[in-house]
Amino acid sequence: MGRLFSLSSMLTVVVVTSWLIIVAATNTSEAKSCSDCHSNATCVEDGVATTCSCQEGFTGDGFQCLDLDECATPETHNCSAGSSCVNTPGSYACLCLPGFRMTPEGGCTDVDECAEPGLSRCHALAACVNLEGSYSCVCPSGYSGDGWYCECGPGACGPGLDCLPAEGGARVCLDPCQEHSVLDEYWRSTAYRAGYTCDSGLDGWYRFVGQGGVRLPETCVPVLRCNTAAPMWLNGTHPSTEDGIANLTACAHWSGSCCQWDAPVQVKACHGGYYVYHLMAPPECHLAYCTDPSSVEGRCEECSVEEDCKSDNGRWTCQCKPDFNISDVSHLDPKLECGANDIKVSLGKCQLKSLGFEKIFMYLQDSRCFGFNERSDRDWVSVVTPVQDGPCGTVMTKNETHATYSNTLYLADEIIIRDLNIKINFACSYPLDMKVSLKTSLHPMVSSLNISVGGTGMFTVRMALFQNPAYTLPYQGSSVTLSTEAFLYVGTMLDGGDLSRFALLMTNCYATPTGNATDTVKYFIIRDSCPNLQDSTIYVEENGVSSESRFSVQMFMFAGNYDLVFLHCEVHLCDFLNEQCEPSCSRSRLRNDAVAIDLAHVLDLGPITRKGVAFILMVRDGSQSSSLHICPGR
Repeated sequence: MGRLFSLSSMLTVVVVTSWLIIVAATNTSEAKSCSDCHSNATCVEDGVATTCSCQEGFTGDGFQCLDLDECATPETHNCSAGSSCVNTPGSYACLCLPGFRMTPEGGCTDVDECAEPGLSRCHALAACVNLEGSYSCVCPSGYSGDGWYCECGPGACGPGLDCLPAEGGARVCLDPCQEHSVLDEYWRSTAYRAGYTCDSGLDGWYRFVGQGGVRLPETCVPVLRCNTAAPMWLNGTHPSTEDGIANLTACAHWSGSCCQWDAPVQVKACHGGYYVYHLMAPPECHLAYCTDPSSVEGRCEECSVEEDCKSDNGRWTCQCKPDFNISDVSHLDPKLECGANDIKVSLGKCQLKSLGFEKIFMYLQDSRCFGFNERSDRDWVSVVTPVQDGPCGTVMTKNETHATYSNTLYLADEIIIRDLNIKINFACSYPLDMKVSLKTSLHPMVSSLNISVGGTGMFTVRMALFQNPAYTLPYQGSSVTLSTEAFLYVGTMLDGGDLSRFALLMTNCYATPTGNATDTVKYFIIRDSCPNLQDSTIYVEENGVSSESRFSVQMFMFAGNYDLVFLHCEVHLCDFLNEQCEPSCSRSRLRNDAVAIDLAHVLDLGPITRKGVAFILMVRDGSQSSSLHICPGR
């Protein structure tokens, strides 16, 4: 079913100022003076006579001029389809009808109410169909309604869905795994004795939770159980998640018959290891739906690999397996995870319990870094420290190839240390690369900027200057002094976001004699993603192939006659999935035309000073200034 609508609020007027000339019976009259002419007439004095003539759009003898109704006949106006003609004094206007709007050419065109947000009033489930000057709303197949309001009917929903009431009262197709009520009565357990409960108020989708059990029993239940007279059970097997909604039967046991009464039941297995049931009131009282106590939550789903589910006075709990019992601290099996930004050490909860730790307090050298409970394949108590020298008492040591971060884990029971020797030393070693080298330096010369890529997150790009071709020894401080023979190693790196999808591309890298990236004096090292072929000392080690890019260049080539230079690099993220990221650079490729540089993507470093030069660099910021004295290198 559908409904037809018009957009009555959309009214556009096109005023036509007599561009269509109307030929009518008009007379010119001779007058004594112009004052004799009508207000809508034109007076002409040619020295011989004075005449009055009605203006266009009017008819008469000049003394009397009456308005012509151009809208009276189609031949006397030029209003287009989708508009109506309205007569005005001396002219006419074209009004766009509801559902149309004026075009730049002065005509009227249909408004697509279905394409423009806020113009249609169709129900969220309805399909909007644009019509000439209006639109209609059509409910989807299997739904009923007028288009403004749609709701599902029997059999309208796809596999695994049911027609259920939603907010506002309309019935829509929903997943009962997400839309259901909870039954958590402990007395539904088949282990519970007789009572007088009757489930006469049930009608809808339900999930069983709690200590009574989480699913219907699949075998006949003895009478006078589950706090009722005739207990109800599922006459069939629970479905799998692939089966969708299964139509089964629930039976009630009474008078020697396991299925004295029955009722239809729908069952769906949900991702997450639980079931939902569509239950209706039983045919008689006192009948109630039972639960299987062996299916108590946690018995199979929640216990970890180091635990068994055992009954303690009818209450099922997860208890540690004997295999994980230890008698000495030296037998603890810690799990150490050396991450890019954090180090995490974890201890199994069952092992700690077997040592007598009931309430565990775990901390590092700095006791403000303490443990927390974590559950994955096992129950763990974990503590985390950043990969930095200092936080949490972590100590960093470094040699020529690796940086090592060390700390000590302490164990206590309820914050009271039982044995001062209960401590575990741990360490993570990282091969020195650009990122690790910057982390392990106190004051590296580094520049950074944030780049946001829609839908994938925020990335940070950093650029640093290094002293060696391995890019593991960054320059320290706010400036660098180099001899003209020295090589400078420049590295850029990408952090954050999905690094597996994006490559870091240096599009333009250049030197200027000032800190201004727009300085007209530029020495290009990389131009249009390719190295400057006129400088044989430039070596681009990688660009556009990974999350890191790097190049080297000899100082005297780009410094020229300047004693002070600054480096600038324009960087971009390249999507491996949709772009060719690695530049294709020909040996004959030479460009001298102007380069458009996006300053929002430019990293700046400097100053770099020629060794043996002393000068004072003035830095101004508003009304204040400061000086940086650069001493000669020795």
